[in-house]
Amino acid sequence: MKDKARSEPLTPARLTRFIKHTPVLAGILMAAVGTLVWVGLERWASHLGAGSPQATFDGVVVVLLLMQTGYFVTAVPLLRRAGRQCLKELQPLIDSNDPQVRKLTSQFDDKLFPGLQWTMIAGALLAITLQEAQFARFSQWLAQPDAALGELWTVLSAWLTWSLGLSAVTMAVKDSAAMQRLGRDVVAVDLMRIGQLGAFPRYGLQLAGTVIALMALWAVSIVLITSILGNPWPERSSYIGLLLALFYIGLSISMYVFPQLGIRQRIRIEKNSVCEQLTSLLPNSDQTFIQASANPERLAAILHSRTEIQALPEWPSGDHTRLRLAFYLFVPLLSWSAAALVEEVISRLLN
Repeated sequence: MKDKARSEPLTPARLTRFIKHTPVLAGILMAAVGTLVWVGLERWASHLGAGSPQATFDGVVVVLLLMQTGYFVTAVPLLRRAGRQCLKELQPLIDSNDPQVRKLTSQFDDKLFPGLQWTMIAGALLAITLQEAQFARFSQWLAQPDAALGELWTVLSAWLTWSLGLSAVTMAVKDSAAMQRLGRDVVAVDLMRIGQLGAFPRYGLQLAGTVIALMALWAVSIVLITSILGNPWPERSSYIGLLLALFYIGLSISMYVFPQLGIRQRIRIEKNSVCEQLTSLLPNSDQTFIQASANPERLAAILHSRTEIQALPEWPSGDHTRLRLAFYLFVPLLSWSAAALVEEVISRLLN
């Protein structure tokens, strides 16, 4: 059966499913198609005498914007599916008939972008403000109203990217908060079976991986675009890029930790409760010697149990999950190094 499945041809349906499950590839494909549209519009505008004064730079901006758009379109449903998988694993530990639980879990059934009607408005305001602040586009259009189709496509791309990006951020924050509340208020904690709570770190790892993949995607794209088109960015952009890299790394770590804060608090409360119960079984300090002589096995068992409970980790994430997170954090550096190597190869071939 496996050999038969491997021999099946790559149909459009299978290719579509593969792209839907690969946000990086979806971003690259969206950037390629959108850039071709921009090239066509820019040539048409040039024939009409209304070409962009910064055509090369506009092309770079369109590539980076639409790359993120394609990434968001694919990543949001995958994150929602990861959330549903987390809830499925936690099903034995929660009461699905509780109205509070149903309210928290129902939002993961929606595969669409949350609050898109509001983020479209906010995205339009951000796109107009940033385009005016950085390029004075709208002032130029008001001074010389012409058919600047390429520039219009750039602004529309910025609008779409900001709108979907804000919606994706809204979804990540809401879903992470729901996971945190589930861990803090709903999930039953058994200290002897901490492994049952592994869904929380795995979900946080999915969020962190999504952030890191987006960072690696635009980092590699900027390096490759620079190698092909020269350096369209000002010198200070390298410092801005470094700050953005640090921001993305900090954001990915935060997205990994935040969904686990609730369950960590719950584990800590359970540990303190059990330790207090075990302490209540211990004799008073002035009776310790008498009890140790009368029943040393019982005293040793209580002390050993309390020590084991106190030593239990308060974070449900294991070493395997933390190692994967550490590897994710190295991905941008590795991808940037690989892109720099490709840049060197392209430069030598062009020269």
